[in-house]
Amino acid sequence: MTMNPVTVLIVDDEVPIRQELRAFPWESCGAVWFGEAENGEEALAMCEPQPPDIIVSDITMPTMDGLTLLQEVRRRYPSVQFILLTCHSEFQYAKEAIRLGAQDYILKVSLDEEEVGGAIRKAKEALIRDRGHRRQERKLDRAKSAKRLEALLHEFRERGRSSPPEIDPEEWARFGFGDRFPYRFARLWLPVPPEASLLAQDVVHTALLDFEQQNADCVAWFPMHGDEYTIWFSACESAERVLPALEKLLRDVRTAAAAASLVDEDELVFRAVVGDAVRCRSDALAAVHATSEWKEAAFYIDDASERLRLGVPEPTRELTEEHRRTLSAGLRQAGWDADKLVRYAETELASWCAAHRIRPAPLKQWLSQWLTDWMSGRGAEGAAYAKAADIAAATDLRTALDAFVRAVRSVDAGEERSRPEIREARLWIQDRLQEPLSLPMIAERAGLRPEYFSRLFKDETGESVNQYITRLRMEKAMELLKHSQLKVYEVAEAVGIPNYRYFTYTFRNWAGAAPTDVKRNQRSADRGRNEGGPS
Repeated sequence: MTMNPVTVLIVDDEVPIRQELRAFPWESCGAVWFGEAENGEEALAMCEPQPPDIIVSDITMPTMDGLTLLQEVRRRYPSVQFILLTCHSEFQYAKEAIRLGAQDYILKVSLDEEEVGGAIRKAKEALIRDRGHRRQERKLDRAKSAKRLEALLHEFRERGRSSPPEIDPEEWARFGFGDRFPYRFARLWLPVPPEASLLAQDVVHTALLDFEQQNADCVAWFPMHGDEYTIWFSACESAERVLPALEKLLRDVRTAAAAASLVDEDELVFRAVVGDAVRCRSDALAAVHATSEWKEAAFYIDDASERLRLGVPEPTRELTEEHRRTLSAGLRQAGWDADKLVRYAETELASWCAAHRIRPAPLKQWLSQWLTDWMSGRGAEGAAYAKAADIAAATDLRTALDAFVRAVRSVDAGEERSRPEIREARLWIQDRLQEPLSLPMIAERAGLRPEYFSRLFKDETGESVNQYITRLRMEKAMELLKHSQLKVYEVAEAVGIPNYRYFTYTFRNWAGAAPTDVKRNQRSADRGRNEGGPS
């Protein structure tokens, strides 16, 4: 695990010692100068609001000595590492300091670069271990809190607003909250394909950990069910106050997800909503529950650029029998005429859906079933289920109706024609699998907008651009693992995925076995054939 340069605070009442350490080449051991103090009391004051990573302190000082400073720092800032400066006559104090948690001690009489650098590197290693342990502890605590919050929200939905469950003070504190009201929270939806969920979790969690460190008012964040997250802010009277930070977070996650090739960038639809102010503990569950309605309401947001919302949305409605009859009557008017059906879907059906705001899941299910029946009647039953799946996967109304229209047109066209831009793009991709590839790059070469090219490509191949590239890379990787002497990391580089961890994860997900297992099994098979000899 790598880390940024550590910060070092020097504490000593002797000016020559401070001057000597100030001139030390801290960069050579991955550190930077934080500052200096004459005694422990001054050093403690310098630790506010953000302490250094490492404190190098004398033992014997006026006002507050080094051992007292060590005890106070361990109590207030347990992750800070301590290195003691000592004389031979203070050796007993040094032993006591080690017992109290100091990382190391340095004799002042032999204060040379090698010894100081070694102590700093040792403290850095301890920092890495400590942060790893703390990160794991926070991860477990966060998972427990998320599970409990989900249970409370479920209870709230069951009991309603008339007798909602109460978050008691102890539980409120365990969530990481205090009395800095009003609290305000944001709910995030960061969907990615199921096959990329594990890696996506790493990307999102890393971004949220950074966000938490960079925003002092962010008191907690929790992963919720599926692809949802909640972020809590303290002392937040105005929702607009957190919008710039959330916009940056969405951009950072989007960039990181695209860089990790989790999904084509044009397919990333990340959204966030900022809830109403929580002015007391009893308001919290109602505020969180209210924002969950945005998940369905977002289906009817036509402006893809508007990713951030405030407050409570216009509600969605259940799909009734009367609605089904109305939809069926409109679609039946087109009969088997694909052109009429397309016109109806793009005009009257789109307007009706936008006006009635039916809950997305039953609406998409109904459209998928109707499309399957219609395509089967046109003799295209084999393709019907894949086309219906595109509707089911749509995250907004326009995408769902686009999928419906493309399916109808594909039947009318017989799907035997292939656009030259797509044929050439596929060949171009096949020749450059070892290079960095992206949707914008490929679309630009084809002379088309990325969004349009992405839809055309999926229509003709049945795969997204990213899925197509991944499949070809995995097929080539399988061939190289079985029939070359390349090491696994060399195979990863040869197929354009230099990130070893991501390559291993992707290959295992695609092949059902780790790359090392494939290589080992192939060697065993080859050895068996060689030992058997000719029959």
